[in-house]
Amino acid sequence: MQNEPSKIIYVDLDDVLCEAARHFLLIVEREFGKRIEYEQLTTFDVGHACRLRPEEREELYRIVHRPEELSQMTPIPEALEVLRRWENAGFEIGIVTGRPPESYDASLEWLSKHKISYRSFIMVDKYARFATENTIAISLAELATQRFCWAVEDSLPMAHFLATTMQVPVALLDSPWNRTSSQQPGVNRYRDWRAIADAAPALIERVKGGKR
Repeated sequence: MQNEPSKIIYVDLDDVLCEAARHFLLIVEREFGKRIEYEQLTTFDVGHACRLRPEEREELYRIVHRPEELSQMTPIPEALEVLRRWENAGFEIGIVTGRPPESYDASLEWLSKHKISYRSFIMVDKYARFATENTIAISLAELATQRFCWAVEDSLPMAHFLATTMQVPVALLDSPWNRTSSQQPGVNRYRDWRAIADAAPALIERVKGGKR
């Protein structure tokens, strides 16, 4: 029914469910001989934060999306526990990632490997990095037609898009690359998944009451 509140929670994948940035850093050290600390990733573009040349950045993103690299990314245990709690409370999980379409199968295999259940898995061209025509991926405009009751993101641009364009309240998972902005209406920062879980009871009551 159109007027019923959505019970689908938008959950990003990289650096929300898995330690993508830390795996990026392993590749940067292995392939380019640069040792960069996690806290030095003060911009969302890891290649830029690591001061890689343009051709090195392109190679980094090619490497990191290989199936054998994606499969090695470590899950965030607290996240998996909270997702299970939300499902038990009657919510559904919609995983929304900005990974390129060619990583679709490897991403699903990773989710299956770590026993993460979800209602939907959506690939979105979040940052104008790839074409969506004739692929499994959708555009931001297409994403905006979907309904979510809450969102968990680590990207400031996506958090702002969700909060302003889609009017979805956002839990911003604190990371070195998203500390450069003042507070945005509709976006609340949380230090970790435990803090997000503590905020969930209020969400549950809002949705039960039919409020967004």
